[in-house]
Amino acid sequence: ASKCYKKRNKEKKQAFLSETTFCGTNQAFGVSTDCNHFLIDTAATSHFCYERDWFKNFKELKTTKALLADKKSTCEVEGIGNIDFIVQDIKGNVKITLKDVFFTPNMRRNLISGARMDIAGLKIIWSNNVMRICHSNNEYFFSAFRRDMFYIVSGYPLLDSVMYTSVDLNLIHKRLCHVNIPLIKDMCKNKSVKGLEKVNIKIDNESCIACNVGKATRTSLKKNYVYKRVTKSVLDKVHMDLWGPAPVNSLGGSKYFLSIIDDFSRKIDVFTLKSKSEVYSIFKEYLSRVQRELGRKLKSVRTDNGLEFCHKDFETFLRNLGIKIERTSFYTPELNGIAERFNRSSMEAVRTMLQDSGLQPRFWAEALHAYVHTKNRCSHKLTEGKTPMEIWSGHKPSIRHCRTFGSLAYVYVPTVNRNKLQPKAKIGILVSYAVNRRGYRVWLPKERKVVESIHVKIDETKNGVKTLFGKVKHYDYAIYQLDQNLNNDSDYRAQDEKSSSPEKPSSLDISTWIRLEKPRTKSKRIDVYYYPPSKERLRSINDVKIYCQKNKLEFDPNQFNFKPTKTNTRFEEKSECHNETSSDSVDEASFVNDIFQNEIYMTEIPKTFKETQISPDKEKWNEAMSEEIKLMQNRKVWDLVEPKSNMKVLGCRWVYNIKHDEKNNVKKYKSRLVAQGFKQRPGVDFTDVFAPLVNFDIIKFLFVLLVCILGWNHCQIDVKGAYLYGNLDIPIYMQQPEGFVLKGCEHYVCRLQKSIYGLHQSGRQWNLELSEILFGLGFHQNDFCNGLYTKSNCILLVYVDDIVVFSKSQSDLEDSILNIKIKLEITELGPVRYLLGVNFERIGDSVYLHQNTYINKLKTRFKNLPRRRITLPLKVGCILPDRVKENEIIETELMRQIPYKTLIGCLSFIANRSRPDIAFAVNTMSQFCNGYTYHHWTIVVDILNYVFNTMYYKINLSDTHNTRLTMYSDSSWGCKLNDRHSTSGYIMLFGNVPITWKSQKQKCIALSSMEAEFIALTESVKCIIWYSKILKELNLIDFRMPELYCDSQSAIHFSKNNIENNKTKHIDIKYKFVRKLLYDKEFELNYINSKENLADFLTKPLVKEKFLSVIKVIFQKYSVTDGAECWNSNELVQSLNESISLVNFHDVAEVTALV
Repeated sequence: ASKCYKKRNKEKKQAFLSETTFCGTNQAFGVSTDCNHFLIDTAATSHFCYERDWFKNFKELKTTKALLADKKSTCEVEGIGNIDFIVQDIKGNVKITLKDVFFTPNMRRNLISGARMDIAGLKIIWSNNVMRICHSNNEYFFSAFRRDMFYIVSGYPLLDSVMYTSVDLNLIHKRLCHVNIPLIKDMCKNKSVKGLEKVNIKIDNESCIACNVGKATRTSLKKNYVYKRVTKSVLDKVHMDLWGPAPVNSLGGSKYFLSIIDDFSRKIDVFTLKSKSEVYSIFKEYLSRVQRELGRKLKSVRTDNGLEFCHKDFETFLRNLGIKIERTSFYTPELNGIAERFNRSSMEAVRTMLQDSGLQPRFWAEALHAYVHTKNRCSHKLTEGKTPMEIWSGHKPSIRHCRTFGSLAYVYVPTVNRNKLQPKAKIGILVSYAVNRRGYRVWLPKERKVVESIHVKIDETKNGVKTLFGKVKHYDYAIYQLDQNLNNDSDYRAQDEKSSSPEKPSSLDISTWIRLEKPRTKSKRIDVYYYPPSKERLRSINDVKIYCQKNKLEFDPNQFNFKPTKTNTRFEEKSECHNETSSDSVDEASFVNDIFQNEIYMTEIPKTFKETQISPDKEKWNEAMSEEIKLMQNRKVWDLVEPKSNMKVLGCRWVYNIKHDEKNNVKKYKSRLVAQGFKQRPGVDFTDVFAPLVNFDIIKFLFVLLVCILGWNHCQIDVKGAYLYGNLDIPIYMQQPEGFVLKGCEHYVCRLQKSIYGLHQSGRQWNLELSEILFGLGFHQNDFCNGLYTKSNCILLVYVDDIVVFSKSQSDLEDSILNIKIKLEITELGPVRYLLGVNFERIGDSVYLHQNTYINKLKTRFKNLPRRRITLPLKVGCILPDRVKENEIIETELMRQIPYKTLIGCLSFIANRSRPDIAFAVNTMSQFCNGYTYHHWTIVVDILNYVFNTMYYKINLSDTHNTRLTMYSDSSWGCKLNDRHSTSGYIMLFGNVPITWKSQKQKCIALSSMEAEFIALTESVKCIIWYSKILKELNLIDFRMPELYCDSQSAIHFSKNNIENNKTKHIDIKYKFVRKLLYDKEFELNYINSKENLADFLTKPLVKEKFLSVIKVIFQKYSVTDGAECWNSNELVQSLNESISLVNFHDVAEVTALV
């Protein structure tokens, strides 16, 4: 078998790949003067070539090396293949085929093996500096000529027709984010990067319209200053600068970007920021990364005098590490010219890329990262033809992967994220390159998010915006802080030269200047800036003075006001991610950074009038605003009057929103004009402000009573512009709304006749007007419930402008709505399906209450939070850290970015309206809103995951076997280990339907379990008596005495008997009203075993089995896909486990964006 011919032949082929390959000269690593040459090396055992595009039948090799002439050094061999080469010989062109050529990208010369030519039967003859190669029959083949100490074979490779086709220079210009054409030609000549071999630099390039628009500059009149690099290695010095704020937030909400440029290599790193305070932490991360990457220490940092760089902690950090700090002179940004020049060139590129692609201005951060990605792979005139990436890493980079910004892209969808009938790719727009991984970043317009994937097909012949939306919209890409006036032909400018001849100062036209007030996000301070026509930002009166002197302008300090004219009402807790380019690791830092990276993809609602004018939905927003103004004109909301000196004039602004239906489909674009009521003076501009609302639990209660028990008809109506019906009895003046200022009356102000939105008294004035209208229609208000109006055969529930009408018959319902329509402009929405964030879903003969629409919004909003299989909202024995002091809230700097209060608010909204099973957990965690730690946050995230995993829990409102009110009361004595407060809990059922529930920390410390139970009992009695009085006054059903169940015999005994002893006499008298109501037979008080007490889960965590037994009673029926099914304990556990396994959110496999 060992002598088998086929086996021997196979072994020989394998041996060829494993044998030692020898290169006869170390000069193969020298600098090649021409890439289209081969050297003949008589000592080499194989052919070598470093041009990947020359190969045919190429195969990759692993762990193969070539030994150099010194027999110590080696060179990596990455593949093998054949090369067809045309030799330009003295007797004409000759085609030769080199077989089994090794691909060695690290070599700088191509070699032909003399030994291989001998094996092929060729003869080599030397004479007069010429090497002649002949066939075995002495027939002449071709020649090689000596140059220095080498014999050179000149020619060019014979490539395939597809490979040979030259690449358009303009296409490379767009792929490299519109870098200048001469630079591309120099890179082609110097072979600075891989991927430019096929570019025909002799073709005349067309003038780029986008560059002419985005990079237009004034003609420079200054002499060029040539900067000479003095650093000798990377990290000897870095230049830093901060750009911003941008007029439009990026996709990730960023307003600034920090640029860090290495002086020696000119490698650029940019970081998009949401506030200036992030500079310090970003630089620390950058420093630790690059020093670990290069194994070198940073020596010097050059910055301007911005407060973000002059911070005490920042300076102390640099000095402790021995890093030299270089500052520019005051008001001389030119001394930090390298960073300043990059800011200008990068913004020119961003504007050009956005102009060319047609993308919205909010994609500026994506365009910036794409520009930096290509800029680092383009050569620089101070780096001797090498690229910054090559100097930084030691390896020549490739640009073969670069594609045109804004091109149409197709993103492959993994099989786990689609079924067999769904498309295998999603259509999007290329916006950048992936961070920390190979791949592209693609914007998916339908899903409103950015994904990163390597499996992307890009069509550069089609513009993504034009293909998907029909046309390219060109936006106004104006940026308030424009670039400094740097020389267009240099990386650095010296200080401005002052003219020696005196000139008369010109007059200053203040009307051409822009004054901007910008509120800060981390304090209540407001910064005031002035922008002259040159768009230079001036921060103080001293800046203005220097600017005027510099530009020969008359300076009058009385023309400038640097005091803010408004107060900062936008100050709120910071809840945004740290850096859009954070990694995907699961440590605490990245966990925090990735919290909200996708939140902004859910909504694209403009915040200001200017943002609507650059929005893709501009026409819809303008239509909504026009509709609002027309409504106000019809209601005669204001009169235009001439302002007087003593008038207090309020400002106003537009507020925008997108309304959705119960299926989360867009229903309406809504614009609302809001007055700045925070400027109103109490006692002068308003007095009383209280406006009653109906409690949502009453809505549930009456829905069960009137619809599910009595079978009444119902309809939901919405009052259009409700507040505009209220009359004002105090004169209030307001500025004209932005975008709708009456021509010829620009200086006039609005004298309000009606209660516009935003005023303190608007809610009360609307309620008074509505009450007067309803009283005129024969309705009267319930004595025990606000917002409840009754008539003979009709009942109304009012929640601001949402009204629910109940009536015995359809004709009475239509008559009531018609009477209201005569008085008010309303919209009929039909039977109640989605009201105040709650779904009322009818399945068969039953009505189910849930909040799946709202929960689905939370899924999108918090999409980047980690998903886990959670079976209980709060585990038994869960140890919660003590509530820390307010000044110790933050364990680390990153904890400031956690939206703890936001998530608690969302969960509280769900717990109070439809999910009593999470009430205790949410109430417990809400006690740490002003003292949370990272451990608290992880528990809150688990509660959210529990809600996601149990979305099918629905309350069946039709499960009413009786019409009796039943209350369950319980308490957990001294359960709070940090302060020993007890927890009260109660839940009330109407029939078998849970109507209201509560889990609350007791305000006083109970000295015994009986006292804790009695305090909880008191809260339960107050609630059930209130519902009893409402039920009695309506008088629609036979009233049955309510039942109240308690699992404490001592508390029941104390309630029924007047016991006074040392253990009870301290109990506050306000709790003893329970005893009087019990004597008056307002309710029945009975004992129930603790195991059967439904309120037990509202006071403490329960084990899984007991918790599920309670859930079985509360959520008696649920809906999956085929309607409602009854619970049983086995099915309950099984369905819960199945749901958890299904709700594993496969969609998180798609990587979402950081921008």
